[in-house]
Amino acid sequence: MKLSIIIPTLNEESLIEKNLSFIKKELSAISYQLSAEIIVADGGSRDRTVETARRFADRVCISDKGRGEQMNAGAKVSEGDLFLFLHADSILYLSGIVDMLKVMEDNDVVGGAFRLKIDSKKTSHKVISSFANMRSGILGIAYGDQGIFVRKNIFYAVGGYPDIPIMEDVEFVKRLKGKGKFIMLNECVTTSSRRWDREGMLYTTIRNWILISLYLIGASPNRLKGWYREHGG
Repeated sequence: MKLSIIIPTLNEESLIEKNLSFIKKELSAISYQLSAEIIVADGGSRDRTVETARRFADRVCISDKGRGEQMNAGAKVSEGDLFLFLHADSILYLSGIVDMLKVMEDNDVVGGAFRLKIDSKKTSHKVISSFANMRSGILGIAYGDQGIFVRKNIFYAVGGYPDIPIMEDVEFVKRLKGKGKFIMLNECVTTSSRRWDREGMLYTTIRNWILISLYLIGASPNRLKGWYREHGG
């Protein structure tokens, strides 16, 4: 099995070098048993993101802006049998990679995601992480910042990421679950605290709960995107 880690970027020069180098280091620890590649799919960065990414990634592709479209573009140039979609401000440790590979030995498993861990020592951030993981457990749905992985053939069977302006990750997971087992691993993806720091921890959490609840009861992604922008997104 070959693993393709696909990372969408947009103006991420402040952290892309650190995160890509960390992921490469983790992969090198099991290079003797796993073939892997890192694909960066950029949405038109105006800083040094692309230049930096080319030093660390195996391949960099350019697409129109939009996470779903960028991740689909990254998948098109990938050579792996297993795709892992990882946000630019997130990292995954070796133990998580190993657990992912182990669970994918079951042919009935189409994909899965990890638990969320916010990169902060603050108690408040730990509480937010716990609430996010509780939400995933209750709804059976993962967000993109939890690192979503899927078999290549299943990715194409569901049509890749949907062309919608928001909740593309939620819709994608819903479609995957219609194809087989979708597993939530106990291992964590560690994600930057910047979004919660910038927008406010309580506000961001409540807003996310509202957005996903409205989407799951049928609200239009276009209307939700407008509301999201009006409320700090």
